[in-house]
Amino acid sequence: MKILFVCYANLCRSPLAEAISESEFSGRIEARSAGVAPAPGRPFEEAVDVARRFYKRNISRHRTRHVLDFSLQDFDYIIGMDSNVFMQLTAMSEIPKEKLYGWEIPDPAGLGVETYEKAARLIEREIEHFLEFREREAYEAGSS
Repeated sequence: MKILFVCYANLCRSPLAEAISESEFSGRIEARSAGVAPAPGRPFEEAVDVARRFYKRNISRHRTRHVLDFSLQDFDYIIGMDSNVFMQLTAMSEIPKEKLYGWEIPDPAGLGVETYEKAARLIEREIEHFLEFREREAYEAGSS
């Protein structure tokens, strides 16, 4: 399953979601991350710290990318990390709407490492729930 995680600047939540997918859901998810308005630079130090400490992933070399820099047809799902991002994605004609999902992960930018840790735990739970939902849906489709 290929998922593109999209947040606003591609500096916090979506790189964390990519790292969590690689660490906790390896073999089940191939993940990438992007932003609707990517800021130049590297992820915030708190995001780098959380990815390293909890998920054993080094995202310090991550470079921001715009969602439209990707070949969107290559992804099974595109997940907007909050309602604002989701609405911006729905307004882009290039985004395949049938692949689009929205979550509500608060932006931890500038709010301290504890907020990043909380966001990471929330992202991990959302990924778990999403996988369970997709797997149940596939099972039900196969048994009918």
